[in-house]
Amino acid sequence: MNRILKFVRTTLAGGVLFLLPVVVVVIIVGKALAIAREIVTPLATRLPVESVIGLETPKLLAITLLVLLCFLAGVFARTRLAQKMVARLETTVLFNVPGYEFFKGVSRSLLGQEKHLAHPVVLARIEDAWQIALLMERLEGGHVAVFVPDVPSPQSGSLYFMTEDRIKLMDVPSAAAMKCLKRYGLDSNALLGKQLALLNQETKSGIGDAGE
Repeated sequence: MNRILKFVRTTLAGGVLFLLPVVVVVIIVGKALAIAREIVTPLATRLPVESVIGLETPKLLAITLLVLLCFLAGVFARTRLAQKMVARLETTVLFNVPGYEFFKGVSRSLLGQEKHLAHPVVLARIEDAWQIALLMERLEGGHVAVFVPDVPSPQSGSLYFMTEDRIKLMDVPSAAAMKCLKRYGLDSNALLGKQLALLNQETKSGIGDAGE
């Protein structure tokens, strides 16, 4: 019963965390298009063309204006002033939002903005099983902090402190690992099959050496 309640709770939490940014983006884009359309409508009425590729001229001009503004915002985001503003906002507000820093790193790796993952994917040995996890930090004394995401909602999970010999670094993108968890382990063979087989061989070799 507790497992069922935990599954329902984590699934609902994952759904909310997934839908919330989507709804916010849809609302913002809708409002932005409405404002842009009001701006370009006087110009569109003066143009001889009423529609292009099936889109009304005001709507097409509004979309073009939004794309141009996004591009200019991207250019501005590269400036020192913008980076200082974002850094201040993150320090004072965003880093206090649970999971912001973690999912920011995952998003940056997904977009290819970071060559080295902030939180590498590992397999963590918990009891007699290996679980997909993320290496959060190395501690003094040979211990590590690993985050083990829940299935199918990797936005939540459990934090473990364990010795480093109980984890294995995986050459796996964090975005691919999160996708595997969301799909209840589907495509695990393509993602981790060979590496799990090597771990199995190492474990058997270790048992054999211990027996001798």
